[in-house]
Amino acid sequence: MKIPSQKRLYRDVDNAMISGVCAGLARHLDVDAVWVRAVAIAGLFFVSVPAVIAYFAAVMLLPRMP
Repeated sequence: MKIPSQKRLYRDVDNAMISGVCAGLARHLDVDAVWVRAVAIAGLFFVSVPAVIAYFAAVMLLPRMP
């Protein structure tokens, strides 16, 4: 019996606009990166300080895609 492999969350620097956080999250969720980036931009308008902190925390904590 095979154990299903878990998808890891990485920063996708090949498809990045800034640092690859949104592109990596889109790849992990299997959605288009445009939608993830749109949600990130909306987050900047509605909850700017927590959104910026979360983005930079993701930049520091997520590894680059191998």
